[in-house]
Amino acid sequence: MRSLAEHFVEHTREDGYSFDWDPAFIHHLDNYCTHFVTSKSSPEAVHSVIMSAGAYLGEMIVRNSDCKWVYCANENAAAVESPAGLRGYPHNKVAKRIHNGYVHDLETFFKYAVTGEAPRGSIARVSKPSWWQRLGSRA
Repeated sequence: MRSLAEHFVEHTREDGYSFDWDPAFIHHLDNYCTHFVTSKSSPEAVHSVIMSAGAYLGEMIVRNSDCKWVYCANENAAAVESPAGLRGYPHNKVAKRIHNGYVHDLETFFKYAVTGEAPRGSIARVSKPSWWQRLGSRA
């Protein structure tokens, strides 16, 4: 994922974007997705952007937190995982951002993944599997 993220940074620079590894500029990823959607690209191009921008989003999380890249066999997807075992799926988030718009804000996703705190006004939350509550009630 790291090399795909680095390729994204290099390739988008050729298109006039200035992505780097400074978290202060993560909001540019939302702007990039907004611009990309207006280009009415082919399904292949959409898939390519989802994969590369998702790798960039995930790598930004990994570089700015204690998270690491993992492969989730159940989801057949790359994910970022916190030391506590919480997983986020940056590729899925980028896909939702491209297909569903601003409600899937990438900057909010990044900040939540890095800090563990839901930004003010967001609906970010930790979802636990159904067995979690049953397990807690046995204590």
